[in-house]
Amino acid sequence: MIVTKNIAKYVHDMGINISELSRKSGVPYSSLYASLGTEGRGRELKADELTDICFVLRINPMDYARSEKKEVV
Repeated sequence: MIVTKNIAKYVHDMGINISELSRKSGVPYSSLYASLGTEGRGRELKADELTDICFVLRINPMDYARSEKKEVV
């Protein structure tokens, strides 16, 4: 869910139009709106949707993932 929230923030901060992103990525508008449009919906992006969106936006999805350090015992 962290990646979706970070991508949503990027889309919002950059003023990217969700309708245009939908047309260019092939991801249905309703899916993008539920994932990126409002914080109240909370739909997580599917892996294929994420890769399609990142390709269109020319961003690396790993840049928007928070790495969690695991403690070695």
